Amino acid sequence: MGSSQMQNPPVAPLELDGGPLRPDQPMALAAGKALVGYFRDLKSGKIEATLAREVINNLPPPAEPHLGQNGYWRLGAWLLESRSGKLALTYCPLQLEQRLEYVAMLRQEHGRVEVTSLTMRQLYPRK
Repeated sequence: MGSSQMQNPPVAPLELDGGPLRPDQPMALAAGKALVGYFRDLKSGKIEATLAREVINNLPPPAEPHLGQNGYWRLGAWLLESRSGKLALTYCPLQLEQRLEYVAMLRQEHGRVEVTSLTMRQLYPRK
């Protein structure tokens, strides 16, 4: 490999209740598609929204997954990671004062990925 070519970083392991997981690109892609479908179902009223419609309408859609330098899959503004032992996509918009984070919890079963919830939480500065 020439010095001008960059090598992909190793995929960071996610600590899940069932043990560590190193998600691959197809899994990251499936997570993004699941979030797009969840947004569609929320907007159509097929499932009950837990956030205001204005908030949902302003959330960015996930983009094509790419492996970040830290080994985590990025889907545009969304990050594939683990939360409380579960797979999740998280989004932290750029904000000056009140820091909010959006968390789409995921479930992976039989090769399928689905969104089980979408929540917003306030982040507090570390002291």
